[in-house]
Amino acid sequence: MMKILKKSVYYVLALVMLSAVFSCEDDDTLNIIAGLDFNIAELNAEGNEIGVIATTIPPDGRIVYTVNFGDPSGDPTEVIQETSGPMVSYEYPEETATYTIMVTASLPGRDDVSITKEYTVIYAIEDPDPDPLPQEAYANDDFEGDDGITSWFADAITMDTAFANPDASGINTSATVLQYIDDGSGLFANIRFDVDPNFDLASNSTFTLKVYVESSSITGSQPNQIALKLQDGGLSEPWTTQTEIIKPVVLDQWQEITFDFANDPFVNFDPGSADPVDRTDFNRVVIQFNGENNNDAITAYIDDLVYDDTIAGPPEAYANDDFEGDDGIASWFADAVIMDTAFTNPDDSGINTSATVLQYIDDGSGAFANIRFDVDPNFDIASNPTFTLKAYIDSSSISGSQPNQVALKLQNNELGGDSWQTQTEIVRTINVLDEWVELTFDFSGSDWVNINFLGTDPDPVDRTDFNRVVIQFNGENNNDTVTAYIDDLVYE
Repeated sequence: MMKILKKSVYYVLALVMLSAVFSCEDDDTLNIIAGLDFNIAELNAEGNEIGVIATTIPPDGRIVYTVNFGDPSGDPTEVIQETSGPMVSYEYPEETATYTIMVTASLPGRDDVSITKEYTVIYAIEDPDPDPLPQEAYANDDFEGDDGITSWFADAITMDTAFANPDASGINTSATVLQYIDDGSGLFANIRFDVDPNFDLASNSTFTLKVYVESSSITGSQPNQIALKLQDGGLSEPWTTQTEIIKPVVLDQWQEITFDFANDPFVNFDPGSADPVDRTDFNRVVIQFNGENNNDAITAYIDDLVYDDTIAGPPEAYANDDFEGDDGIASWFADAVIMDTAFTNPDDSGINTSATVLQYIDDGSGAFANIRFDVDPNFDIASNPTFTLKAYIDSSSISGSQPNQVALKLQNNELGGDSWQTQTEIVRTINVLDEWVELTFDFSGSDWVNINFLGTDPDPVDRTDFNRVVIQFNGENNNDTVTAYIDDLVYE
């Protein structure tokens, strides 16, 4: 009996010891909050407002979660929030930044447990009224294949938007241009393109382009002109509400033409239509050479089409040139003159020691030999009436009896071949040969002369139509020879 009792005591002691062991292991396990995690939800499109949901595995509704959103600049009562499980939210500043979010789980009698995650706000402020297309690509085309207009359409025209420049000289030395061939088969031949959104002519009223017309391609009696028309492409008969500006063109050379629907004379197809700048329905540009309703043929070229408001003011090198190759005049053109705009100075002494100048050789083959350049916008002679330049005449080059002189003439290039018919000019005598002299042409004075073949004779300072300068040595209508040099042309 004694053995049985002793054995039973051993069993009881063993069970007590085992129970104590297992009880200690359970206490250690229950003192840890296991499986803590949290999810981050973006609550707005910008990504700066988020929500945090904390969880444990297994879940325990007694746990309190403290969420620190990690914003050092925020209100502490909002940056640090407590929850027993539901989502808590926070809105970060509207700026790009990375924040460290910490979630701490707490339960009485247990050790706190914390975990962290990083969250990055990438915030970009959007234009509240963005342009659907950038201005550079909106209605501009240089026909070099980079981001030009994609909606060109030809109506009874053979068109090539990547044609080799037929005359890479003067104001247009680019490689490729738009070719426009009207073979006379269509009465209303034209080319066009559409835009989206519609043009805002109240803000940007001006289109500019360069054109070249081959004289040998022309048939019939149509005027040498180009029309730029604005239409509403959403209409079944878009021409019925169109407006247009027509400009004359010069043949066999590049010229730049501006169509300003705020200031140029325009023609509305419907006389009852509002002024172009008061309309917002235009979304199509139509370009047409040589007029409507005819079967005459013409081949022309277009380049550097630009829609913008760049006529607000002249660039720094507006009508100035020192012939050193830096930002000079780009539109020099020689008429029966051999011209070199980077010729070595024949006498780098006295008032002109620069390295390069413009050489002007009149070999007598042209009765009205001259050189010229065009500008855009037109000259404001009332504000700036003065041109100055340095000139040098080589005495050994002179033949005939023409006076030693230089004339500076102002013309309106929009009159095409008749631009000389409304010109004004000042003539300066060059009394000293074989050395540099400086000459001033002041159109606010009284020594100017108008050619008034069109019946008007206003003072130059009262005119705003001048956009061409013509320079001519030794007079008009002769075949005498002269070699001269020009430098440091300044308009101010």
